[in-house]
Amino acid sequence: MKLVKPAAALLSIVLLAGCWDRLELNELSITAATAVDWDEKQQWVVSYQVVIPSAISGAMGNMKGGASQSPIIVYSTHGPTIRGAIQQSTFESPRKLFFSHNRVVVVSAEAARRGLEPLIDSYLRNSESRETVDVLVTEESARSILRQLMQIQTIPGEGIYETLRTENRLFSALPSVNMYELALQLLGSSHNAVIPEILISGTPEVTNNQMMGNTSLPSKLRLGRLAVLKEGKLAGWLSQDEALGVAFLRNKVERTNISAPCKATEPTLETSVRVERADTKITPVRRGDELTLQARIVANGTLLETNCSLDLEESEALRQLESQVRQRIIEVVRSGYSATQQLQADVIGLADRVHRKYPKLWHEVEPDWAARYAQIPLNLQVEFTLKRVGLSTKSFKKQFGQEED
Repeated sequence: MKLVKPAAALLSIVLLAGCWDRLELNELSITAATAVDWDEKQQWVVSYQVVIPSAISGAMGNMKGGASQSPIIVYSTHGPTIRGAIQQSTFESPRKLFFSHNRVVVVSAEAARRGLEPLIDSYLRNSESRETVDVLVTEESARSILRQLMQIQTIPGEGIYETLRTENRLFSALPSVNMYELALQLLGSSHNAVIPEILISGTPEVTNNQMMGNTSLPSKLRLGRLAVLKEGKLAGWLSQDEALGVAFLRNKVERTNISAPCKATEPTLETSVRVERADTKITPVRRGDELTLQARIVANGTLLETNCSLDLEESEALRQLESQVRQRIIEVVRSGYSATQQLQADVIGLADRVHRKYPKLWHEVEPDWAARYAQIPLNLQVEFTLKRVGLSTKSFKKQFGQEED
């Protein structure tokens, strides 16, 4: 009996060892980004930005004076459905597409106008696809976005992903929206959502790795506006200023920069402030059958630059500057809110709050909520405190003027 248990354990190890369904690295095509277009033949076009592992280390070869192979290849397949198009890749790729490292999905505006439900369904239904992939939209061909090379990031898909994160951290106007978050937004009470735009700035497109040795490229990938989706379909756009206003209302501002005039009588923007913390609370208020959106924003920040002739050691001058920044935040927020009302797109989540707070009223207004939302007034309160002004309490302009005197 003493030998039976060890023998059984050894036998189980032998039987269980190994991975019967493993795939080796040289059997996979690692996909860094995908793109979805809609063609003139009424079919989905799915494009893949596939990493070439052997070329990644050589992608920086230009820095040493040698030519290098492109670190990626991009190819496309067509099909009546998105998964059908992806399945077509087996007819031209020697390796199985591997999507676990896919960071971004770029959708053309034409495909987005048809509706993103098929794309979302495909990602949430298949275990091979990750629902944490970021979604972006472009007015151009989505495939062209994948073909554009970047200098700082070897793999463009990774570069797009990091650019989104940097913008979120430092400016906060364009949110990074992954597939799961997009699905939650569209399943909300208003059935509306927002996703950022990506575009190619300049011409011609940089698709040749030999150009990467230049100090400046003729075209670059950059973030643009904020796309508004209604019922899963592209309905319109918000400018970056309007998008920032919406971000304040959605309580998504982590950090941003605000420029404001020194005085109300001087419209020239001469002061720049970094808002380092902003906390927003929005509440629907019912008076009879009428609704009002009550919003309160509490923020503080740091003075980055000023040409104002103000002595910030004086409390009155400090309050004057805070008042101008506060007024600028109010303008940005009202501009964003007005833009969403013109599109009749509740992307700030007001419908969900009305649904929770006034369930009976919600059942009455739900059928025509879009039109109702467009008429709801905004009662906005903003509190801003300037926490730090830097090493000097006077602008260089004022100090220079004093020396002249």
